[in-house]
Amino acid sequence: IVWIATANSLLRFDPATEKIDKFDQKDGLPSNQINSIIEDLEGSLWINTSAGLSKLNKNAPKDKWNFVNFDAQDGLQGFINSKANWIDKDGEIFLGGIDGFTYFYPGKINEIKPDIVIEDIKVSDISLKSDSSEIKIDKSVMKLNELILSYTQNNLSFEFASIHYSRPEKNKIMYRLEGFDNHWLSNDRDFTSYTNLSPGEYTFMVKGSNGDGIWNEEGKSIKIIINPPWWKTTAAYVGYIFMFGFLVFGIDRFQRRRLIEKERALAKEKELEQAKEIEKAYHKLKNTQSQLLHAEKMASLGALTAGIAHEIKNPLNFVSNFSEVSRELLDEMKSELQNGNKNEAMELAKDLSQNLEKIIQHGKRADSIVKGMLLHSRGTSGEKTLTDINDLLDQYVTLAYHGLRAQDKDFNITIDKDYDNNIEKINVVPQDMSRVFLNLVNNACYAANEKKKISRNDFIPILRVSTKNLRDKVEIHIKDNGNGIPKSVRENIFNPFFTTKPTGEGTGLGLSLSYDIVTKVHGGEITFESEDGKYTEFIITLPKL
Repeated sequence: IVWIATANSLLRFDPATEKIDKFDQKDGLPSNQINSIIEDLEGSLWINTSAGLSKLNKNAPKDKWNFVNFDAQDGLQGFINSKANWIDKDGEIFLGGIDGFTYFYPGKINEIKPDIVIEDIKVSDISLKSDSSEIKIDKSVMKLNELILSYTQNNLSFEFASIHYSRPEKNKIMYRLEGFDNHWLSNDRDFTSYTNLSPGEYTFMVKGSNGDGIWNEEGKSIKIIINPPWWKTTAAYVGYIFMFGFLVFGIDRFQRRRLIEKERALAKEKELEQAKEIEKAYHKLKNTQSQLLHAEKMASLGALTAGIAHEIKNPLNFVSNFSEVSRELLDEMKSELQNGNKNEAMELAKDLSQNLEKIIQHGKRADSIVKGMLLHSRGTSGEKTLTDINDLLDQYVTLAYHGLRAQDKDFNITIDKDYDNNIEKINVVPQDMSRVFLNLVNNACYAANEKKKISRNDFIPILRVSTKNLRDKVEIHIKDNGNGIPKSVRENIFNPFFTTKPTGEGTGLGLSLSYDIVTKVHGGEITFESEDGKYTEFIITLPKL
């Protein structure tokens, strides 16, 4: 069997059958660019890619083939693009790289499967882990093999985990409710829910992998039995319920259609009113373009517009949807009161109250976004207020990202956030600091994206934002992996009107204005570190008082 490294995939050629098998990222490799292949003394292949090292036990059955990947977190160099490799007589493997070479003994790399646990099961919001008084179980949830429920207990939630403490952030988990799901599912959460399950027998199964891609296929499972109601065995009664339900459904559909049409008309009127308010705010911002410093502020606001539109869309959709449902609940409550069904009317009133709370909540969210935009657009009052610096930074990172995405559909960047939750609220002028954050984030995204345009396809733009709580100060770090700031211009970057961007893409006032806001308004300090071709990091230090 011949294994071939190419710039686009890994190939396996069988001379006996003249068949070629192709492997790439969708099969589990970290990158499609294969630099070299070397075989260890046990017959396993070590595949050197541009994004890391991958191991394949080619002696295992084909249906058990699994690529186990290693990267910089395991001690490798950041980018492994050398084709040089060698194995000595003792089995130690050496790999070349741009920063020297990496060496290891394959036999000393442990492959330990993660532990899979089902931590809790909730039946109709009742936790079997903490409150099993209503549902009797003879052992703890984590040791339970079978659970028998009645037909009314058909809303189930499962909490589960893949436990392995080496790079736990790379642990993966998949689950499946046999008898309901047709295939294995996965998501970024450690729980899942099933509602209105039909009576019958199910098996909930969980499997997972550690950060090295080693899967525990056996995983954990529990059998779920939901007993049916006794009356469902009577065919005549079932037929009666079916006919009655069909009639109610037809009436309900007819009423809903009428209500939806009315609600849509009201929703359009509300959307027009909100659009007018946003338009007024926009015109107020346009009027500030007569001054040069205000032009810089308007440039940042222009970048924010798409981000604000993206952020405000979700709460407005929630308000519209909950309003429609609330209107329907009111009509149903009127009908129940007319029929003398007070208890049913009270239940509908509770649902209506919950919907109104949601409408208020999302309405306040939309109002907050609009107020934030107006706050950013106005000139600063110079008054400091107690502000959650993590929340302010995170808000403008998000708005800047969506604004840049709206301007350039091909733009994308990985955002790495690390906020120190021990930071209490500090006294700042939020309008001013939001402009500083927006300017630095936009500059970082621009630098990383420009490097992406001239780099090979495997370059990934990264923006890292973090905060650190010091004794009487707070540090804010904004870092990109762009080409860095040339040494020849570093002493000028805080000077007014100085810019390294092409003509028409920058006013040269952003960093100068940011410097004045941090140092003169807040009595803080702004510095930067940079390395040609690798990164630029701005550090803002603010006093807490």
